[in-house]
Amino acid sequence: MLQGLGLSGTAESVYLQMLRDRDAGPDLLAAALGIDEAQVRDALDELSRLMLVEESWAGDEGFRPVSPEVGLAALLAREQAHVARRNQEIEEGRVALARLVSELQNVRRGPDVEVLGTAEEARDRLTTLTAACTHQLCTFVPTRATSSRALESSRALSQVLLDRGVRMRTVYLESIRNDQPTWDHATWLRNNGAEVRLAATIPVRLQIIDQDHAMVPLADAESGSGAVVMTSPGVVAALMALFTQTWRSATPLGADRRRDHDGLSVQERELLRLWAKGATDEAAGRRLGVSLRTVRRLSSVLMERLDAGSRFQAGARALERGWLAPADLS
Repeated sequence: MLQGLGLSGTAESVYLQMLRDRDAGPDLLAAALGIDEAQVRDALDELSRLMLVEESWAGDEGFRPVSPEVGLAALLAREQAHVARRNQEIEEGRVALARLVSELQNVRRGPDVEVLGTAEEARDRLTTLTAACTHQLCTFVPTRATSSRALESSRALSQVLLDRGVRMRTVYLESIRNDQPTWDHATWLRNNGAEVRLAATIPVRLQIIDQDHAMVPLADAESGSGAVVMTSPGVVAALMALFTQTWRSATPLGADRRRDHDGLSVQERELLRLWAKGATDEAAGRRLGVSLRTVRRLSSVLMERLDAGSRFQAGARALERGWLAPADLS
């Protein structure tokens, strides 16, 4: 129940038991919960760091629980601030990447940049690079559906890499849940040793091979576009930082589709942010990888929950409730 706020399961159990029996010491807490006293003391240390317990007023070096109204409210506020900072970092990374890709549109082949003018050239080069991968392959897949032919080809190469011991990390859109072949492929990857996570939106198609080659699209299009391969250590490191930021905020494949503390799904939360940036329903659908019909269904749910008659009113009320942060409006 409270693990979404950063508590471990043991710490949550100890805290709730302390609320039930405020006079219980570590020995009684351990007996009541059926765990070791050492585990209770570790949990108390964790609760103390989170400011959910404080030293007993009796001066006996024990602890007393902070009331949920005070302690959990403060913890929630800290988590919200952390999420706001993380979202701002991700957005800054997206802006930097968009600027980088834009600047690369007119570049020509150089010592650190290789321009691949067609989709066929890009696919052939990616196949060559990934086949030579020995350490790690990091991938963004910003589309909901992938062709069966592409999935079959990808699975064969992925099996070779996994057998070789390459660490594979892939971030898919949350919306692949609606495309069975892509979902099955992502599940196959996870079951065979790859790490797979889901995000509501993904900034750009990206592959980073062994942290020395990075490939991004030549144009902001899903098909018919070539690619740019970069080997400059600074550029690759920047793209790796973007991948890491998105990876940390993404949800592991197979995890429960839990709503956040405001009762919002990841897609609903992201749609609010896209609204704040002025995105149309069509643009929001492309970013989320869902149909226009799905966007309108999500919009209807949000407007009803916010009791809003317009997008502007919905945005204002989302800010009032803390569903949006000021950084989401920039």
